Amino acid sequence: MSSSPSKTRSEKSPVQAIVVGDSNVVCDLVSGILGQDPRIQVAARPADGTDAVSQFRKIEAEVIVIDIGGRPKESLTTLSRLLRIDASARIILVSTLNFTNVKTGLEGLERGAVEFLQTPASHTSGSSLPVFQHSLTETVFELGMARRAEGERLTKKVPVADADVPIQLRPASVKTPHVLIIASSTGGPKALLSLFENLSPSVTLPILIAQHMPPVFTGAPAQNITRVSGRACAEGEDGEPVRAGRVYVAPGDYHMVMDRVGANVCIRLNQENPINYCRPSADPLLSSAAEIYGANVLGLVLTGMGHDGREGCKTITQAGGTVIAQDHDTSVVWGMPGKVAQAGLCSAILPLGEIPDFLNTITAG
Repeated sequence: MSSSPSKTRSEKSPVQAIVVGDSNVVCDLVSGILGQDPRIQVAARPADGTDAVSQFRKIEAEVIVIDIGGRPKESLTTLSRLLRIDASARIILVSTLNFTNVKTGLEGLERGAVEFLQTPASHTSGSSLPVFQHSLTETVFELGMARRAEGERLTKKVPVADADVPIQLRPASVKTPHVLIIASSTGGPKALLSLFENLSPSVTLPILIAQHMPPVFTGAPAQNITRVSGRACAEGEDGEPVRAGRVYVAPGDYHMVMDRVGANVCIRLNQENPINYCRPSADPLLSSAAEIYGANVLGLVLTGMGHDGREGCKTITQAGGTVIAQDHDTSVVWGMPGKVAQAGLCSAILPLGEIPDFLNTITAG
C-alpha cells in the first residue's frame, strides 16, 4: 500500500476509526460522538461486513467499532474476517442490551473483540448518554494509541509516552496475603482466563474481582473462570460471606465492597454514583479490602484503560499491603496498570504469563 496514510501518521495525528453497521441511528450516534473529538477521525462507515473488510484492507484503521444490534451473526463473521487481516486489530462492539445482543457480545469478546459498550436507551437525552460519550471516545482513543504503538500494520512504530515514564518499585509486604483483589477492564476477560488457568490449586485465599462490564455480562466471566480453573466463581451477592477458595466477581452496574460483620467479612453491593465513570469501580473494592486486611491484602491491576484502581492501590500500600501490575507489552491497554506503576505503588510489574507463578509464590509466604 504505497499510499498508506500511516506513512505520515505521527503520535499526535488523530486515531483512525471505522464504524460498521446498518443502523443509521446507532452508527450516526457513534460517528457523531467520535467526530466531535479532535483526537479521533472516522475514516469509513461501511454498512455491512463485506464493505468493512474491503475498507479495512485499504485503510490502516487502528480501531473498529461494530454495531452488533442489526445483524448479530454477520457481526461475528465480520469480526473474525477483520482479525484475519490484522490479528491485533482493536475491535469494539456496541449495542443496546437484550438477550441476543448479550449472547453475541459475549461470543464476540471470546473471538477477539477487546471491549463491549452499551449504547444508551435514549440517543438524545438522559444521564446514560454522557457516560457513553466518555466511554466511547476514551476507549477508541486509548485503544487506537495502543494499536499504533505496536506498529505491525504501520510503517513506523510510534512510541507511547506513558511507557517511558521512570518506574520505581517498592518492597512487598513481609506478611502473607489473606485476600487477593483484582482490577481489570479492556482486555480483562481474556487476561483473567489466562491467569486463572495457570494459577496453582494451592492458592486458596479468597479472590475478588472488579472487571468493568455492563449488567448481565459479568456472569459469563465468572462461569468461564470456573470452567478453566475448577474454582467456585460467581457474581458477588449482598451480605454473602467471603470464604477461602472462592472467587467473587462484582456484578455489572454495582460497586462491590467488603465489610466486617463481627468476626466475619462479607460482601456489600451498592449503586452509588460511578467512580472514574465506572460501576463497578475497582477503587472502593481495593480500599475496603485495605481497611479490613491491612498489610495482608494483595492488589493486582490487569490490562485496562483509565486510572481506576490507582487510589485504591494507594490505600493498600498505605496499609502496608502489596500491589502488582501487568506490564505494558502484554496489556491490551496500559492505562490502569500503567497509572498504578507510575505512581510508585507496585512491588512488581510482570508479563501476564509470569503473574500466576508470582501469585503462587507470594501467597505461599
